Order: sequence, then C-alpha cells, then structure tokens
Amino acid sequence: MTKIGRTTHIDLDEDALAEMSKVSSDDDIVNEDNELDDDDVVDEDAGDLDKLPRRATVNADGTVTLPLLYPKIVASRKDGKVREREFKQLTFHRLTGADQRAIAAASEEMMNVVAFAQSTKISQAVMNKLFDKMDAADIADCGRVLNSFLTSGRKTGR
Repeated sequence: MTKIGRTTHIDLDEDALAEMSKVSSDDDIVNEDNELDDDDVVDEDAGDLDKLPRRATVNADGTVTLPLLYPKIVASRKDGKVREREFKQLTFHRLTGADQRAIAAASEEMMNVVAFAQSTKISQAVMNKLFDKMDAADIADCGRVLNSFLTSGRKTGR
C-alpha cells in the first residue's frame, strides 16, 4: 500500500508566533501589550442588563435621566394646536403597580412602548411615535434603565 499525501503539524502554542520569522504586514499582528480602556473590555462577570448606561444620571428623587444618542423631534396636535417637541433626553420613573397592570394589558409587541410611556410619563400616543423614530441603541439603553428599576432597590445603609 502506497501512502500519498503530506503530513502537517500544527503548533497551537501562542508563543510559537514569536518564533515565526516572516509576517506579511503589521496589520496581521495583534498587539496584546496595549493598555485597554474600560470601554474596550467586556466584563462577562457583570450583569450588564442590570447596570445603567454610563451616560444615565440618577436623580435625587430616584428617577433616571438618559440623554439620547440620537435626539428626535415629534409633532403632536393638542387643543387644535400643532407643536413640535425635541426629545434630547428621557426621564424614567420607577414603575408602580398601576404601571405594571397597564404594561401587562398591552399586546406582546406593544409592551416595550407601553413600559416606556408609563415610566417616562409621556402620553401613549406621543411615545408610540417617538419609539418608532428612536434609534435602536437608544431603545436598548432605555430598556437597561427600566431593567435597573426591576433588579435593584434603594440602598438602606444596612
């Protein structure tokens, strides 16, 4: 029986890269000695969904103000007058039992929008339009604010 072919040995040792004499370009080299900014490091031990986004501010009354990355303008008509409002930030209040009942009564696809409206105290009609215009990054961070209300309470000092 004749054996045809080539045997290839693969060294999975990371240090073997240093022994390689030929590298095609600097773009192929990963510099593992650089200092990383905290924004570059993913903390897999932390519950990211429980944490507020860095740009969020906790107010003295327990509300949380979240500046939007992508502000939006919503036009609305009230008392026969049309007005435009620019939403540069949203202020979220902790949810009450009544808020939770309103959210639970909504259809599954509307639950997030109703939760945002209940927590921000913005009318449902305005929030429907605002939510549809919002950037997905802002929506995700608003969800993180709401989630922080559900997973944590005020510190009691004990």
